[in-house]
Amino acid sequence: MRQEDLQRAVKPQPFEPSRLHLSNGATFDVPHPDFISVGPRTTAILVGESFQIINNLHVNYVEPLVKAS
Repeated sequence: MRQEDLQRAVKPQPFEPSRLHLSNGATFDVPHPDFISVGPRTTAILVGESFQIINNLHVNYVEPLVKAS
C-alpha cells in the first residue's frame, strides 16, 4: 500500500481505531494514533511494549474497528 493511502486510512480525522491486514495473514490493531508511524517504505506499530516493523507493500487493506455499544 502506498504511504499516502496507508496514512489516510490509519489516521482519519477524527481518529477511528483500525486493523491492518497483511499479505501473510497477520493482523495488527491500531487503537490509538500514537501507536503507529507510517514511513515511505515501512511502518512501525506498537505491539505490547515493542514495535513491529512492517513493509508497506505487505499491507493488503485497513479495516475500521467498530466499538461495541
